[in-house]
Order: sequence, then structure tokens, then C-alpha cells
Amino acid sequence: MKKVKINLRGFPGWHTECVVMSTKFLRIPFDIHCGGIDHVLIHHTNEIAQIEAAFEKLMANFWLHGEFLEFKKEKMAKSKGEFITLENLIEKGFNPLAYRYLCLTTHYRKKLQFSWPALKASQNALNNLYQKITEIQSNNITIFRRPSKSYYLEDYQKKFLNFISNDLNIPKALALMWDVLKVKNLSDIEKYQILLDFDKIFALDLAKIKKPEIPEEIKKLAEMREKLRTENKWQEADEIRKKIKELGYLIEDTKEGPKIKKL
Repeated sequence: MKKVKINLRGFPGWHTECVVMSTKFLRIPFDIHCGGIDHVLIHHTNEIAQIEAAFEKLMANFWLHGEFLEFKKEKMAKSKGEFITLENLIEKGFNPLAYRYLCLTTHYRKKLQFSWPALKASQNALNNLYQKITEIQSNNITIFRRPSKSYYLEDYQKKFLNFISNDLNIPKALALMWDVLKVKNLSDIEKYQILLDFDKIFALDLAKIKKPEIPEEIKKLAEMREKLRTENKWQEADEIRKKIKELGYLIEDTKEGPKIKKL
């Protein structure tokens, strides 16, 4: 039989491109394949068919199909003109990680409703989390010393692993993080280390949060206020407290003495 040389022009479809990249860089089968739910019927089905036909192997052990991000009750898409970028968020004064936090609050199998109030709430929650980190750092503990293992520490780590292993239930894992901050059976060192462990999944840059330096002017005002309080000059002390607040700081009176926080 005479061989016929066929000259094909063009480029492979994206189904084939993904198959080639997967087999070259990940090998098959790899553990987890992600994608949107709109990829189930066409793109992922084509990938599976090509992989199994070519190699007689599974492509991936687990498939995670994410639901749509919706804006004004519709799928957010460039084609509809309703598309928001991270640059848009930054221009409006949002931390891009606030959007990530918003995504963490909804399970990947459920539609995520985007709205500016929801993003604002996520930014407030993220700021509160950062504030909790700085409060732990302000307690003069050696936060970089790895704590000895305790029952409570291991218990929370196991709970976290169970949540993310159960169909990637990130919302439950996120709620567990806030529970850790409230529990009394953990030391500040343990809480800090647990948060850093959790953040390997959350990726909210908790390790980059540093204790803010209090300006000398604020420290002197706080000392002056404390002196007035010991002299029972409450009105003058309150005036200084208001001045400190106007400068962007808050004084909290605790059993251990006054603590200064940045607003």
C-alpha cells in the first residue's frame, strides 16, 4: 500500500493541549484536576477520552468542578461586559486578599455571589484577623519558638485536616480558625503556630503580619494619660485619649495596664 503524506496546518485544540501538558509535567494519573462546571460536558470529557485512548490510564484520581462566580445574579463573564478585575478592587481601596477571603467563605460546589458589600465585609474580617495576629505578637511572646505538642494543638490540626479532606470544605476550616482564636485552652504561641499552619491552605499572608511600631508621640501621650488617671484627673485623661484616637490609635485599659492599638 502506497503511503500518503498529509500536510496538516493549524494547531491542536485546547483539549489536546491540556492532555499533552498534563502527561509531560504531571504524569498520569495525577491527584486532582480542577475546573469550572461548564467544562464537564465538553472539555474534561474530551481530555478523559484522549488520555484513555492514548495511554489506557486514568487522567486524574479526583475531579473538582467549581461553580460560577455571579454578579447581579448572572455569571461574571467578559462577553457580558460584567467583569471585575483585581485592578478594579485596588482602585477602590480593597486589599486583593479580601477577595480571596470572600472566595474562602463559600464551598466550591456552590455559586459565589459577588457584591461590593460582601467584599467590604470580607475586608473587615481580614483586617480583624490581622489585628488578632498583632495582638498575639504584642503579648511579648516568643512567637517564632515552635511550641511543644499538646492535645489541644493536635486536636485542632486534625479537625482542620478532616474538613479540607472532606470535599475541600474550606468554609468549615475557616470557621475553625476563628474558633482557635477564641479558645482558652491554647497558649498564644500555639494559636499563632496553628494559624500559620492553616494559612498554608488559606494563603492570606498571615506570616507577613508584623507588630506595628507605636510612634514615640503616641507613647508619650499614653504615659501622660496614665499619670493623669493616677491623679484622678479623669476629664483631662479622656481628652488625651480622644487626641490619641484622632491620631489613629486606640487605648484599651486592661488588667495588665493600658494597651495601644492602631486603628
